[in-house]
Amino acid sequence: MKKIYKYMPFRSEFFNNYCLRASQRGVLNDPFELSPAQDLIDHILRDGLGEDFFEQVEQFSSDGNFNEVGVISFTENYNNLLMWSHYANEHKGIVVEFDYEKLNYYFNYKLSMTDTIERVLYNRERYSPLQKDVCVKDLLLTKSDDWIYEKEHRILPKLRFADYVRVDRKIFEQLHDFYDDLYVDLFDVLYEDDNSITFQVNPEEYEHFDNQEWDGNSTDDNEEMKFSPSEIILNEIYGSLAVLPSSIFLFKLPADCISAVFIGCRASAKDIDAIASLVGPKKIPIFKADLSKTHFTLGFEELYV
Repeated sequence: MKKIYKYMPFRSEFFNNYCLRASQRGVLNDPFELSPAQDLIDHILRDGLGEDFFEQVEQFSSDGNFNEVGVISFTENYNNLLMWSHYANEHKGIVVEFDYEKLNYYFNYKLSMTDTIERVLYNRERYSPLQKDVCVKDLLLTKSDDWIYEKEHRILPKLRFADYVRVDRKIFEQLHDFYDDLYVDLFDVLYEDDNSITFQVNPEEYEHFDNQEWDGNSTDDNEEMKFSPSEIILNEIYGSLAVLPSSIFLFKLPADCISAVFIGCRASAKDIDAIASLVGPKKIPIFKADLSKTHFTLGFEELYV
């Protein structure tokens, strides 16, 4: 595969910052997402599914509920009518084309994983506790075959690796009240308005936090063995934020991963002009969708700016 695509509403900030949202479990439109059947979880906890199962769980989450995992979704084509309707603001949005190899290479490096972009599998049945060969990725990459039209591929990052986090202002203020300044100093505020605050981890404070002398007291010695002090607190804070639908976790990506932009057939003239002004100077090809006169398909014509 050479190209991969993402449907989205048009937001000028995407072309200013080049960030992709990793959606937490609570905001995904499929209620089965990242929610393995409880009988399977019970079976795993009771009997295990092989020596490497918990090592697999560790790769994605520090608990069995996957609250700390996000989903960045892509698809295989740019001209699916249902996808334009469901994910690109009813044909008023855009589809961004990515160079598959560049995108995969970047996230492999960022997340310290291999083959970061994974193909979603579709099935009619959920995994049964009688199955002996289930792995964690199967649970994270399998959906009902009702969704097969999406032809989805996804990246599954831990949310604590997000470059930026946007939260309600009141929630951020509550972090200050709940955690002492030692923890909150880990974060730098980048943008704020009356309603929200966007912050990132301060790398210097992060390193300083890990280099402090600790007294060895802990309610969970095993956790301290698995994670550094900063990872423990970030897991805790980000896990708490992840259960709030208003929290947004953003991952940066290089601009050269983008190879084309497709504009919906119902996009306004204002949005088309805005996209042309943002994308045109970067020499990224732009295509505008039009309705076929003979088939229920979309045609695309390149815009020259």
